[in-house]
This record gives sequence, structure tokens and C-alpha cells, in this order.
Amino acid sequence: MTDHSDVYADGFSVTAGPFGVTLTLTRSEPTGEAGHHQDPNTIVGRVRFSRELASVLADQLNQMLAASGQSQTSSSVMH
Repeated sequence: MTDHSDVYADGFSVTAGPFGVTLTLTRSEPTGEAGHHQDPNTIVGRVRFSRELASVLADQLNQMLAASGQSQTSSSVMH
């Protein structure tokens, strides 16, 4: 049986290079301290994919965001 991770993230970074794109998902950790501070982030996932897939993903996200004003929930599966 294949394990498909389900993670929660509240931050991300994207790095693009000549051979592909890396999406790093992060989660901030509460520090319990008052005042201004930078929370350390824990990496919860890293996804690497081709530049072509990154382009398709960006197009799909833009379409879904544009359509999200018309409905509460939408999903799309591309193969």
C-alpha cells in the first residue's frame, strides 16, 4: 500500500532552476514569548517537479482561484 502524506503548512518557498522547481512547505512553531520575534520554521514537506509541470500547476491554480468566487469548494486532477 502506498503512503500518501497529509501535512499542514502555513508557509512555503519556491525555488526554480534550469532543471526543475522545488516547493518547500513549512510550519511555524509557537514560541510562547510576547513581543516581536521570528518564529523558527519546521520543514514539513518538499516537492520537486519539472518546469513543465510547474507551468501547468500555476495555470490550474490561477483558474481555480478565479473560479473560487463562484463556489465554495473546487478541485482538479491532472494526469
